[in-house]
Amino acid sequence: MPADPVVSRLVTIAIDSALPFDTSSIPLEFVGSETLHEEADIVATDGMRGTIDHNKERTREGLKKVSGSIKVPCSRIVLDALLPYITGGNEATNIFPLEQTLQEFVMMVDRGAKVYTYSGCRIARASFNATQGQILMLDLDIEAETETTGDAGTFPSLTFPTEKPYIMKDGVLTLLGSTREFSEFNLTINNVLDTERYENALTRYTIPITDRTITLATNHPWSTDHTDLEKQALDGAAGTAVFTNAAVSGDVLTFAMAAVQYKNRTVTSQGQPTMRYPLEGDVRSSGSTAPLIITNAHS
Repeated sequence: MPADPVVSRLVTIAIDSALPFDTSSIPLEFVGSETLHEEADIVATDGMRGTIDHNKERTREGLKKVSGSIKVPCSRIVLDALLPYITGGNEATNIFPLEQTLQEFVMMVDRGAKVYTYSGCRIARASFNATQGQILMLDLDIEAETETTGDAGTFPSLTFPTEKPYIMKDGVLTLLGSTREFSEFNLTINNVLDTERYENALTRYTIPITDRTITLATNHPWSTDHTDLEKQALDGAAGTAVFTNAAVSGDVLTFAMAAVQYKNRTVTSQGQPTMRYPLEGDVRSSGSTAPLIITNAHS
């Protein structure tokens, strides 16, 4: 009889700062799909050969691109593991500072029939997002240098975290000095990576960061409580988003933004039963203050 197909819910992921993977590696619970994979080009001569057919012998394997994404529920232990790779900075008294370079890591994915190891991983995009009543999620876009394939059963024995995750209800958003009601939250760190550093090889030899942008998108009820959010001053203002885990005493995740700048945009009804005012702003530094400071505090 043919073998049964691998059940997707049995796929497991772990990360580490370096090889080899062992019982000290950090397992990650992910939601939905995981898509980190290698894809190699086929390069062909495609010249004039007296025929419209293409010949397989006139081809070679080309550049190998290793990219993909995962979605991770936000909780303290998971964030302690991932934040250094998002910000580039090591934890200092629960604070993860933004740095001018990124740290690389390794990832292992057990897909049942085979186990895949990804080296030279860097995070291209990290999106902290939630909607009303839902878990605070972290969407990660990952670029890696290489993929290697191992046999089934080589994934280490790991204990997955069981701490309570953050949810939208835990969040308090402060803009222009006032606490705001909001139904959607999305804070995105875009690490602009140079993914074309192959030189005279088929795999990337490095993936440096060349730029970084940070955006904040939120959605608010349009009322007299929020009219000051419309047509804000050009320089913007500081803001904070603080998630205090009501299910775990002492777990507090804080995003402190030096300045959030919004385009000058007038509110419209948009045909909804009640009016909303969605905001999308750029998070920037203010003087010598970093654009974003992330604190993952716990007792």
